[in-house]
Amino acid sequence: MPANRSYVLALLFTANRRHVVLMRRTRPVWQAGRVNALGGRIKEGEAPSDAARREVREECGVDVAEWTEALVWEDPEYRMHVLSAASELASGARTMEDQEVFLADVDALPANVIDNLRWLVPLTLDADIAFPISVRSAAAEGSGLTERDRTRS
Repeated sequence: MPANRSYVLALLFTANRRHVVLMRRTRPVWQAGRVNALGGRIKEGEAPSDAARREVREECGVDVAEWTEALVWEDPEYRMHVLSAASELASGARTMEDQEVFLADVDALPANVIDNLRWLVPLTLDADIAFPISVRSAAAEGSGLTERDRTRS
């Protein structure tokens, strides 16, 4: 799998784990108008934890050094690393780009949240799970959670 098809999803929680930093997305097109966690592509040679740190710093202005890999999602089109961190720095998250950053209650995620966050957020907070875990997309053609042409069936 090409390195440019690896992504990181960074779930940054407040220290008490009651709130998560989210972003109102305007891009890519398939996420416009939805709410998602912070994250993006992993650069060639970059470790997922370094990518999480970089993306969070770029997107919300806080520098969190310690990340835990919770899940690796294998898909025919991409590999997604889901990492989490709990830090008092999350309270200082702010909008750094053109997409609004905000804190959301983990028990009351916004109605327009990307569907997978409804299970990824509680999963990463579950102290009874040994991380990381691996999952794969059920559909042979992939889940479609990328920038590819979403009009295809």
